[in-house]
Amino acid sequence: MDLFAVCTPGLEPVLAAELGALGLQARSVPGGAELKGDARDLERLNLWLRTASRVLVRLGQVKATSFAELVKKASTLPFETVARLGEPVAMRVTCHKSRLYHSGAVAQRLHEALQERLGGGVPLGDHDEEGAQPAQLLLARFDHDVCTVSADSSGALLHRRGYRLAQSQAPLRETLAAAVLLAAGYTGAEPLLDPLCGSGTIPIEAALIARRRAPGLARDFAFQRWPGHDARRFEALRGQAREQELLRAPAAIAGSDADTAAVAAARENSERAGVAGDLRLDQLPLREVHPAAPGPGLIATNPPYGVRVRGDLPHLYADLGDLARRSGYRVAALTAYHRAAKRAGLPWKSLLRTLNGGLKVELLAS
Repeated sequence: MDLFAVCTPGLEPVLAAELGALGLQARSVPGGAELKGDARDLERLNLWLRTASRVLVRLGQVKATSFAELVKKASTLPFETVARLGEPVAMRVTCHKSRLYHSGAVAQRLHEALQERLGGGVPLGDHDEEGAQPAQLLLARFDHDVCTVSADSSGALLHRRGYRLAQSQAPLRETLAAAVLLAAGYTGAEPLLDPLCGSGTIPIEAALIARRRAPGLARDFAFQRWPGHDARRFEALRGQAREQELLRAPAAIAGSDADTAAVAAARENSERAGVAGDLRLDQLPLREVHPAAPGPGLIATNPPYGVRVRGDLPHLYADLGDLARRSGYRVAALTAYHRAAKRAGLPWKSLLRTLNGGLKVELLAS
């Protein structure tokens, strides 16, 4: 199969490294990575990728300059491998420099072709990306009269690991938290500290990495509802993932925050993730934080950007720099404001640039 692992723009190098670690050869492209794989590879990607948001399977390409031609050619695509009669699908279409430029009309004709292929009714539904079990999503991209049709194999976006119900004011997506850690070279072998942990996403993702837990172990995927899905094979993959997981994180992991509600949320989330025993979570202002273990180690954090969460950013970064010097830890900080970050007095280098909450952010490391 032609597979495409989708990620937030800017995270492509981290995703490529993850794919390499899984023993898969992929080609990095803007917004993700392309690769060839079989059904087992598809399942492994969904189970193991920490920084991807979804995994797509390409169903095929057709060239069409009229709606009649589109319906005729698209009805030859293997929709029966990903959809069933009577079960809803959702369509998402984009058109670029093509004679068929109306995305709604293209979606209507693709739905018609799908029903023709399956020989019956298939209702259209909504794809709630944050929902537990959204309708099967089909994506089509019309570019220069060529329509590429893909199926989403993930269902709910992959950042939904199943543990985060409690949130702080400005939650960090699990996929971005994992990217911060992996880009900074975190493997779980060194102590980790997040002194501005919010609802605990970075420490929890660190514990999952340290314990070698598959991030998708506690959730379901769209491909499990596909015709022809081999449930026994996938349960064997899950079983292998459980067997190789460590019982405890090998090094100390700590998080703290000045906000009482944030720390309470972090504790709830760590319990749900099954890693509460690996974390030390404290309510402390940044200037009073001490690491759980002597350095060297890593401070990985997502400080406030000064937009949704207000604060004195220059003083905050000065305290962060002081903590780094006191602890002997290196730092990886996701920031939206370089000028404030300079107050840390650390020799920053840029590891990646991406978006978070619609803001341009940069991962700086010392």
